[in-house]
Amino acid sequence: MNADERARLDAFLSVPSISASTDRGAEMRQAAEMVVAEIERAGGSAEIIDEGGHPLVIGRCGPDGGPRVLLYGHYDVQPVGDFDGWESPPFTPTERGEHLYARGASDDKGNVWMLLVAVQRLAGAGELGVGVDFLIEGEEESGGDSAEKWLRREAPACDLGVVFDAPMIAVGAPSYCVGLRGLVYRRVTLTTGTTDGHSGLYGGAGLNAVHALVGLLGAVAPRNGRLIAPLEAGVAEPSRAEVAGWDALPPGEELLADVGLRPADPTAAAEFHRRTTAAPSLDVHALEAGEIDLVKTNLPVSARATLSLRVAPGQDAAALGETLDGALRGAVPAGADLEIEGLNEGEASLLDGSRPAVARAVAGMEEALGLTFTPVRVGGSIPIIACLEYVGIPTLLTGFGLPDDGIHGANERIRVDHLGLGVRAAMGALRALGAPTP
Repeated sequence: MNADERARLDAFLSVPSISASTDRGAEMRQAAEMVVAEIERAGGSAEIIDEGGHPLVIGRCGPDGGPRVLLYGHYDVQPVGDFDGWESPPFTPTERGEHLYARGASDDKGNVWMLLVAVQRLAGAGELGVGVDFLIEGEEESGGDSAEKWLRREAPACDLGVVFDAPMIAVGAPSYCVGLRGLVYRRVTLTTGTTDGHSGLYGGAGLNAVHALVGLLGAVAPRNGRLIAPLEAGVAEPSRAEVAGWDALPPGEELLADVGLRPADPTAAAEFHRRTTAAPSLDVHALEAGEIDLVKTNLPVSARATLSLRVAPGQDAAALGETLDGALRGAVPAGADLEIEGLNEGEASLLDGSRPAVARAVAGMEEALGLTFTPVRVGGSIPIIACLEYVGIPTLLTGFGLPDDGIHGANERIRVDHLGLGVRAAMGALRALGAPTP
């Protein structure tokens, strides 16, 4: 990226557009307006629309009447988390060594920026041979559905959707996604009485909400990487070629160690790629009960937790959500009351890399970079992907972050040279899509 492009990216990264925070409305609007300005810089037009959540940016650029491409991304970012864990302020973009550090540097502002700059460069050179529609949202990190509502109602007639929101395999090893897990996200609250009791007077006789919640979560927790049978129903098994391809990927033990994690059980590292891309998984994210910083020997009567189920390709997220809720309710001890709050649901996707538009775009990226893109499944969840497929827009999901970029954690980063790499790849894809078909 040149100095001006980089300065504008730094300004974009400096905006704390945290969609999960209730007091960031002004910052969300500011980030959306910056996206509008970048689309206009490419000679296009854009507007901010309200679908009941955070601002949604809709734009259009390039020629009419020929092939069209929908570019999707999100300008919202994750909360900061443990501020003390950051080596530099999360919204002060800082370059250290080979990396640019900031919240959103990789997920997803940095990757969105690559697409915006690619369109700007092609348009400025008179080489933009495709019409471009933009759908840039501010709710991907907080479970909103503004983008999906708009897409289901107003989906443009596009030959391909391009999303930069997935990691490379490693430096020099880009990939594109052929499968993506879905998500069922819940908050559960367990109540076992009306007021906390004294554990010396009532312990052993009174129903403890923490004990009850631990048992409840244990009823659905994985055992040696496997979930209860009803939560594994419907999984689309990976092909032999895909399984064989896992041998060419970095080993699970290395991938876990790179981000500071330890294997969940003795076979977790060996089964890493299957477990994280082709199988469902369940994780508890937070527990809350009592006042842990106080010396207070009480018997708590309320406890809550958040948990999510990653839905494997082939499974139905809505059906799995009902199955999960039923399993939780079935584990409630007598005398306890359970409340389940649905926070988010998104379907899994299988993406066909052999579709003509996808294949042309991948070939264009490979030619532009001189690198081979490997088809892989991705274990994360991007709800818009299933929606794009639903409205009939084939999708290319790729990106230029790395697995150790620290997204959702402290010290999120992206390699500085990958910013330019992604711009060149996007330009290659757009050129290939705009070229006459043989």
